[in-house]
Amino acid sequence: MTASSHKPPIRFTAIEKVKIKPRGLVEICLRRVAANFLKYDQATLIKTLGKQVEDIYQFLDLDMPIPEAATRVNDEAYWKRRTAKEFRNCQNEKHGMSWKQTYLEMELEKSLEQLPVDHTVQDIEALKAKIQSAARLYIYQLRIRQFRSHADLSVLFESLPALTALTLTFGDRHLGMDYERAMFGMKIADAQALARHLRISQTLASLSLPCNLIDDELCKVLISGLSYAHMLTYLDVSHNKIGDRGARRIASLLDPNYCLQHLDLSDNQIHANGCMHIGAHLAENTTLEFLNLRLNRMEDNGVSHLFQDLCVNKNLHTLNISANDLTQRCLSYLSSVLVENKSLTRLDISANPLFGAEVRKEDEDPAYDNKELSCTDPESPFGIFVQCIMNSDSIIKLDMRNCNLPAEILQKIDIAVKTRDLQKRDIPIEAYIRKEEEKVEVEATEPVDLEGEGAVAAEGEEEPVPVEGGEPEEGEEEVEEEKEET
Repeated sequence: MTASSHKPPIRFTAIEKVKIKPRGLVEICLRRVAANFLKYDQATLIKTLGKQVEDIYQFLDLDMPIPEAATRVNDEAYWKRRTAKEFRNCQNEKHGMSWKQTYLEMELEKSLEQLPVDHTVQDIEALKAKIQSAARLYIYQLRIRQFRSHADLSVLFESLPALTALTLTFGDRHLGMDYERAMFGMKIADAQALARHLRISQTLASLSLPCNLIDDELCKVLISGLSYAHMLTYLDVSHNKIGDRGARRIASLLDPNYCLQHLDLSDNQIHANGCMHIGAHLAENTTLEFLNLRLNRMEDNGVSHLFQDLCVNKNLHTLNISANDLTQRCLSYLSSVLVENKSLTRLDISANPLFGAEVRKEDEDPAYDNKELSCTDPESPFGIFVQCIMNSDSIIKLDMRNCNLPAEILQKIDIAVKTRDLQKRDIPIEAYIRKEEEKVEVEATEPVDLEGEGAVAAEGEEEPVPVEGGEPEEGEEEVEEEKEET
């Protein structure tokens, strides 16, 4: 035999050194079934494969049409993978602890937010086809942050029998240079459509309409539908333009015929008259637990009537009246609330000039003539207010920031309220008291250093005396350089 006939032996890599192993026969079969998943009958597939159906879900296509996926797939791991692929930072805690519900709700929200202004009938029919499948039984809450299309809301209320919470804002969030004032806010047609569906809805318990430019006229249209919503427990109409007339109509929802528990009217245009109507209905109310009236214009006159009615109310536990231009005139009424109302546990009166505010000449009260608002005088309105806070057994949260209060009084109030809160929750307070005492000791040593700095600054105000051998100033350096050049 010639030398050319001899060939080198073929070397085979040992099977244990191969990093990529071929798929097993079972896995190949499962992938084949998953690729043709929609061709099989669901009941037959479960009966034939048994527990192996769960293994098939691992290989299912994540782009499967929603009507088919909602009907045939109930595996939470599949819906978790699909949700993570489409959306970022999603949490199923906000969607009933179900990944299937999370995906279906967020996908519908995305479709409604992206619906164009000049939508066609085909767009609405495609949206209905997506909703009217088995997915409609898994949609309980929707948070639509931009609804620029102003489409008919019958798509939601007629197709979603389990809808219990709706947050709706008309407008567009990202316009840039294409800004148009007409694109924002709720229109009369939108309010009429929403009121019409609120009359017949039997499941909606939470309604939020923030940032919709709702005024008194739109509020009148909405109340025509809300008056039939006896199952509503949560209402948010914050960041709108509701005035006294609108507040008076909304206050009618606090009558005993309704079960409203949460009412948010913050950042509106409610004055004293509207606040009086809210307080009048609140006196006989037995269901409301949370009331937010911050960033309005109620002032002392309206809030004083509200406090008088709160003395009778025995159910409200959270009240926010911050940034309402309140002064020391309302402190006596607030003190009576702290004494007589034992259900109020959280109070926010921040951003009000309660201490040290200048009284306008047209608002001068003879009762306050020649009487200073002193923090140390126990007979002054503020002194009585502080005593009521200290002696209260119910207040566990109190916000008094930006009220022009002295720092030592504010710290004293915070310690008393925080201690009461810890005691209510059976938490040891020794560590908290020790920490606050250390903080007070540190703050007590700071004024010594500040006085020294102030003394140096005061002395530094005088013109400095030039010292021989010292560093010359900038002007002196320039003069010396010119002399040397000459």
